[in-house]
Amino acid sequence: MPSELEYDREADEIDYVQEKDAQAQLNKQKEAKVKMDYQSELKRLQEGSDYWKPKPGQFKVKSLTELEEADPFVQKRTDGTEESHPQEKIKILVGNEEKVWTFGKGKTPASTYGQLIELATKHNNSLKDIEFSVVVKSDGTKNDYTIVA
Repeated sequence: MPSELEYDREADEIDYVQEKDAQAQLNKQKEAKVKMDYQSELKRLQEGSDYWKPKPGQFKVKSLTELEEADPFVQKRTDGTEESHPQEKIKILVGNEEKVWTFGKGKTPASTYGQLIELATKHNNSLKDIEFSVVVKSDGTKNDYTIVA
């Protein structure tokens, strides 16, 4: 007949094995959360996004709203400081899709913001329901937008 000491050792072994099994299950759950199909996630983000990020070309656009203030673009510097840049947004119809076009609040008439302000002044100080074309050119790093009424 086993002694009390042998029962204690056996109980300790069982506890040890159960603890290891529980830890292995936890690690498996963590791995499952970490593993992601980045390619499909990128595709989902690009296709399902409400934001309009056009590639170079010419697009017929209809504005659905007036310009609105958007969250600022915050640029983080290498020295740890942050610089905030104001942005504007407008809801547009491109093809059959409603998108939100966000861009910097430019300081010149040639900026996207400046061109849209000029377009609004030519249409009774309103952008809502105005149709226009957007010509997008790119140098590979930065897009250049030209608004054509």
